[in-house]
Amino acid sequence: MSIVVVIGASPGIGQAAAVRVAQNGAGVILTYNKNREGAAQTVARIKDAGGTAVALPLDIGRSDTFPAFREAVTAALSDTWDAQTITGLVNNAGFGQMSMFEDTTEELLDQFYRVILKGPYLLTQALLPLIGDGGAIVNTSSNSALASGLEAGYSAYASMKGGLIVLTRYLAKELSARRIRVNSVAPGPT
Repeated sequence: MSIVVVIGASPGIGQAAAVRVAQNGAGVILTYNKNREGAAQTVARIKDAGGTAVALPLDIGRSDTFPAFREAVTAALSDTWDAQTITGLVNNAGFGQMSMFEDTTEELLDQFYRVILKGPYLLTQALLPLIGDGGAIVNTSSNSALASGLEAGYSAYASMKGGLIVLTRYLAKELSARRIRVNSVAPGPT
């Protein structure tokens, strides 16, 4: 059975991705940070449609928690599906905030870095041993990182999303030996 981990699946794009993955017949391990109720709604939607899902807490901005999260994923795989590997990873967690360049604080810039670029980088690294050969990774970027999406007030956010696009290219190259496909998607405003 195909099993996909969807990071940040309590609201919006992540919830829609988790539900869609389940509709395609895969089991879903989804994460939430503060929105436990939204995660429960996502799990309920998947189960109501006949799928299987597990929700785990994760703060993508705290890489020190990633080893324990990998253990939780391993336990969920074993307990729920009697499996040892995942088929895919969707790095979707994030947040957006407008801040003009001259008003962007170091604290906000660091928060964007931890959540949008560093978190997905190190979490993918932590979960890589669990991703089966021939699997897939999808990174949710943003149209703000593309020339067509330039808008004042998003220099910090878009810089990190742009970094995620570059990371995607390198992961695609480096993981191709294991036939792991790596792509990014860049939705518009949500």
